[in-house]
Parts: sequence; C-alpha cells; structure tokens
Amino acid sequence: MNRRHSLSGRLILLFICVSILVALTVRTGFRYGIQGEFRSLAEPHLSEYIEHLVKEIGSPPDPIAAEKLAERLQIDIQIQTKGQTWSNNGDIVNTERLVFHSHSLSTGRLVEINHDEHRFMLRLQDNDGTILLMTRNRLDNGSLALVIGVTIITVLLLIALTYHLVKRLFQPLQDIGRSVARFGSGELDHRIAIKRRDELGDLANSINTMADEIEAMMEAKRQLLLAISHELRSPLTRARLNAELIQAGEPRDRIIADLQLLEQELAELLETERLGSKHAKLDLQAVDPGQIIDSVIQQYFSTATIRCKHENDSVSMQLDPVRIRLLIKNLLENALRHTPESGEPVKIDSRVSDRVWRVSVKDQGEGIPKEHLPHLTEPFYRVDKARQRETGGYGLGLYLCRVIAEAHRGGLHIESEPNLGTRVLITLPFDEAITGSPSKPGV
Repeated sequence: MNRRHSLSGRLILLFICVSILVALTVRTGFRYGIQGEFRSLAEPHLSEYIEHLVKEIGSPPDPIAAEKLAERLQIDIQIQTKGQTWSNNGDIVNTERLVFHSHSLSTGRLVEINHDEHRFMLRLQDNDGTILLMTRNRLDNGSLALVIGVTIITVLLLIALTYHLVKRLFQPLQDIGRSVARFGSGELDHRIAIKRRDELGDLANSINTMADEIEAMMEAKRQLLLAISHELRSPLTRARLNAELIQAGEPRDRIIADLQLLEQELAELLETERLGSKHAKLDLQAVDPGQIIDSVIQQYFSTATIRCKHENDSVSMQLDPVRIRLLIKNLLENALRHTPESGEPVKIDSRVSDRVWRVSVKDQGEGIPKEHLPHLTEPFYRVDKARQRETGGYGLGLYLCRVIAEAHRGGLHIESEPNLGTRVLITLPFDEAITGSPSKPGV
C-alpha cells in the first residue's frame, strides 16, 4: 500500500537536519579556530594568576594565608600535606573517587580540573602538598533540570510553530488538489480561487487558464455535434420517406431499419448533449413512477417476457417523464438484447423507500468482465468493438441513462459477472433540489 508523505513534515525534518549541521559546523569552527586562538591569548594570564595564588598560599602551604585568600575570593580551599588535610570550611572532599583532567601550562606547571561534584575544582600539585581550589556555589540539579526542560519545550514549540507556518504556506496545494479533482470529475466550470501572488498563485492561474481552454474546447465540440445532428435530421427524414416508396420486400425493410437506428442514435446524441450542458433544464412534473414503468413496457415491450415487481412506488414524484421513459426504455432494451431466448426473463423491480426511488433491471445474459464495468457509462464505449447491430448501437445508451439519472440528482450503478448476468440500479431521490421548469401534472 502506498503511504502518503507530508510535504510540510518532510520540509520541517529538512530544516531540523540543516540546523543540526549548521550548529555542528559552528561548534567545530569555534573549537578549532576561535578556541585555539583564545587559549593562546588567555593562557599566559591564567598561568600568572595561578602562580600568584600558589605564591600567596605559600610553600609549604600556609592555612592562615589560604583562609584569608578563600574569604577574599569567596572560594573553598583544601590543603593536603603529609599526614594532614585542612579545609577552610571544615568539609573534606575525598578526591580519590573523582576524575581529574590534566592540563600543562606554558610555565610547565601541571593543573588538574574536575566538575563532577557539580562545582568547578582546580587541583595544583606542589612539592610540599596538594592544593584544591573549589567554587562555593554548587550547581543546582533542580535549576539545571528546569533549564533543560524549558529549553526542550521551547525547541518543540518552535518546531510546532514552524510546522504550522509551513503547512499554512502550502495550504494552497490542498485547494489546488481539490479543485483539480473536481475538474477531473466533470465540473468543467469550477475554478481555483487565487489568493496568492507567488509561485503557487501562478500555478493556480495556469490551471484555471487550462480549464478555460478545455471548457471552451468541450463546448465547441458540443456545439459541433449539435449542429451536425440537426443538419442530419432533414436528409434522414427525406431518406425515410423515399424508403417508404420502395416496393415492399427485404431490402426495403433493411433500409428502413437502418434509418430508424440512425434516427435513434441522433436523438440520443442530441439528448445527451442537451443534458450535458450546464444550462440544461428538466421538464419536471408530478408523476407516478410505477405507472411510467408500466406504460413503457406496454408501449415498447408488449410482446417481450418481462417480470415487473412494484413495491410502494404508487406515489407522486417530481420527474421529467419523457426522459425517465427514455431511461427505462434503454435499460430494458439492453437487458433484452443480452438475454438468450431460452434464458430466464428480464426482471425489473421498482421500489420507493427512505424517500428514494430505486429501479433495478436484471438480465441473465453473458455478463460483463470487471475491467469494463467502470467504463460502461462513458460515451461511445462498447465492450464489443465490432459495433454490430445485434450487440447494440454506438455506446450512448448507458451514458444517456447515467446523464438522465444525474440530472435528477440521482445515480446509476452496474453490477455484473461473466455468465451470471448484469444488474443495473437507478436511484433517484425525492427531496433534492432539481433545476427544472415545473408544469402541470401529467405523463
């Protein structure tokens, strides 16, 4: 499964990594650059200061002089000589358990440093003993933990604030993604609201420009199809009239059947283009959906074997009766075309529940492979590419059914398995707002 990665999160992670690298680079530069220069400049002063302290304490170390020095500098001094240990505050520090780091000064004196007791210690070795200099103020563990905690929380808050700002910066990408998805689903009139004057704003403007061009191209195609369809109707009507004058026989019947098929395809093409327009309106009327199904079967399929079941569908519903009749007629024609003569009859179930009219048309034909199901309601799509009359027309029937259902704010769903038949389900809601021009009741 493909996992989605947050662009904002990855950008924050990149910022953190870059910050760490910058900090390490600066620390390394100070350590090997400025720190070395500082050591060379400060060490002579430090050496002279230490020598001054040792001289003031005396050799051998004088406790009285050490006590005066400790009082003046506000430090603790511990002197250890052969067989005797003295401290100005009376507390003796056991240095055997401490770890000291040795440093050699330019004067040759060796000094040892330690801060394991949460305070700074400087140990000086002398021929007559050892002098231990210590700061009096111990480092408070609680204060240190508080400082560390506050630092960590501050860093986390800064990261969270940065993430929020970066996410806000990339918010237009989500708007662009949603708009592109709506445009891809067929809302060709949708445009992205441009609120930025940066690269993302330029991207949104480019997508809007592309959408304008595609919409103009689709509208030009629609107008061309409408114009061609209208222009073909007149010669088709004349051809039909001339065909009626031909002597009765099989050639005449074939010509008339072909002309009727072509007229039907032109009518469906015109209807799909009309309903596909954003200015299309339905001729809504208060009708009985169950009666529409019965009238379609009686008018067009009186000799066919169709099992019709009604359930709570004797209600009044705002529908476009002409287009609903066309929808039912197309579904039944498809089902009968793919049902073998020796097979079970076509079943149509009409049911109203939860303020939704559901119509199901089921055949026992050869079924449809799953890879074709998502494309069956696309215009001019056919499973059989031969386009023979026995297997259907030119792929507009189911597309027209879907367009009619969607114009009523409903939907069309197809279920099919090879050798088990096909089931088409239409769902039309009662209370959805539908654009139309209501007229007087009637079918």
